[in-house]
Amino acid sequence: MLGVKIGIVAAMRSEINYLLTHCEIVNEIKLKKNSFYQCEYGDYDLVIVASGVGKTNASVYTQMLIDYFEPTAVINIGIGGSLSEVISPLSVVLGESFSHHDVNQEQMENLFPNQSVFFADSRLVTKFSTYIDETKQGKIVSGEVFISDSAVKEAIIKKHQPLLVDMETSSIAHCCYINDMPFISLRSVSDLADESSDETYEVNEKQAADQVGKLLLSVLEKENFLF
Repeated sequence: MLGVKIGIVAAMRSEINYLLTHCEIVNEIKLKKNSFYQCEYGDYDLVIVASGVGKTNASVYTQMLIDYFEPTAVINIGIGGSLSEVISPLSVVLGESFSHHDVNQEQMENLFPNQSVFFADSRLVTKFSTYIDETKQGKIVSGEVFISDSAVKEAIIKKHQPLLVDMETSSIAHCCYINDMPFISLRSVSDLADESSDETYEVNEKQAADQVGKLLLSVLEKENFLF
């Protein structure tokens, strides 16, 4: 493995399956009750992990990914709920900024890390923005709950004005910020974060997850991530 090393974190196995079936798996390393897959794809060395659902799992395995494998950058992939009327199921959202929607913003700003919003690496945004419509580039928020209630959805929109909600991205961004690690997130919409979400999620999960994996590999083929 001699190429540019990129760490990839998703929550669920279904969100990394496309990558694992389209990349050459060189090694599976078991650490702390989980598996990290070292893969080759063209000129890239990818280290891929499914952290498990939720912000704590995502934070733990992102930190391990950084410490053990020392990637050049970390990319989050996966699926989430749309919080925008113009973003329908199976659309791909490019995360430019990230917040926890279930944590007091003033507390985040007054105590370490002294900010409530984390930002994607500008160089990574530039590389990916060519492939994703501008209306689908913006803020992603995360919290420890699957959103399937219109009232909760509207409250999150009013407070944060995000495009998408999930359960991990903000914690991965938070972890990468502390580590000075370049980060970006790509999420495909599985549902509308309302009362229809449970059913829609089941229908769209695989296609949405595969769509993000396919897009990521396509961008890796076209772009140089050496920086």
